[in-house]
Amino acid sequence: MLELLLANREFLRPFEPARPDSFYTLDGVGEELNAATVVRSVGVAYVFGITCGNRLVGRLELSSISRHPFLNAHLGYWVEEASNGRGHATEAVRLTAAFALGTAGLHRLQAAVMPRNTPSRRVLEKNGFRLEGLAERYLEIAGRWEDHLIFALTREEWPLPLTAASG
Repeated sequence: MLELLLANREFLRPFEPARPDSFYTLDGVGEELNAATVVRSVGVAYVFGITCGNRLVGRLELSSISRHPFLNAHLGYWVEEASNGRGHATEAVRLTAAFALGTAGLHRLQAAVMPRNTPSRRVLEKNGFRLEGLAERYLEIAGRWEDHLIFALTREEWPLPLTAASG
């Protein structure tokens, strides 16, 4: 994970929150992985690696999971520059939607994407997410408050069998 983050630091910078240098160290990655284990154990987030064969090429997270009556999670993902545009994010989002709306028992997923991030918008659209609107100054990205388009998908809209994640 550390090698992947270091190799893609500049590529991801325009799309990610500002991170301290300590994030890009073995200790920093260890802290992130430990935190992922804790939030998974209490059911408030799930962090997944995106792989191509046996190689890690990205990361996906279901975060801020709310239980009944909302049953919602936020979806975020990225793929390394070298693997960008090869369908890895699209497939990972499809599998994660199946997991979230099936196994995890959620009703709704939402994702926020900067309007200029056309490839990420396409990933969501290919997976049946619908555009709900614009959230102005939604997240601080690279030191600047950025507008985001909000996309969502509910269990009723999910176009693939909920067991797709097992295949």
